[in-house]
Amino acid sequence: MLFYIVTEDLRALVVGSGNVGRRKIFKLIEGGADVTVVTREEPKLFIGKKLKVVIGDGLEYAAENIDDFDLIVAATNDATINSKISALARKKGKLANSVTSPDDCNLIFPAVIDYGKFMLGITTGGRDPTLSKKVKKILHKALRKEDF
Repeated sequence: MLFYIVTEDLRALVVGSGNVGRRKIFKLIEGGADVTVVTREEPKLFIGKKLKVVIGDGLEYAAENIDDFDLIVAATNDATINSKISALARKKGKLANSVTSPDDCNLIFPAVIDYGKFMLGITTGGRDPTLSKKVKKILHKALRKEDF
C-alpha cells in the first residue's frame, strides 16, 4: 500500500551525506522536516541550509538518539550499516528508509512531479529508482503545468 506523508515538522535523521543522502536531505528540507545529518566529514554543501550536522559515527549516533526522531534515512555507502540502522528504526516503530535495500524500508521516496494543485508520485516500491526517474521524465514531458 502506498501513502504520502506530510514531512513538515517531522524530526528526520539522515545518516550519510553522499550523493543519494544529499538528495534525501534536500527533499526532507524542502518538505519542512527538521533534519539532522550524521556524517564523517564536514559537508560544505550544507552551509546555510536549515539543518543540524553531527560529525561522527552514524550507527552509534542512531543507536543513542533514535527516540528523538520520527523518520530515519540510512544513506551510507555500507549496506550492512544501513541495514542495522533501518532495523533499529523499524524496531522502535519509526519510519525508515535504507538507500541500499528496499527490503529494509517502510518508507520510500517516490519520484515526484509537482504542479502545485496536482502532484504525481512514481515508485517501483524501492526496487528500481532509476526506472521511476525514467517514467517521471516521460510523464513530465507528456503533462503540462498549464493543464492543471
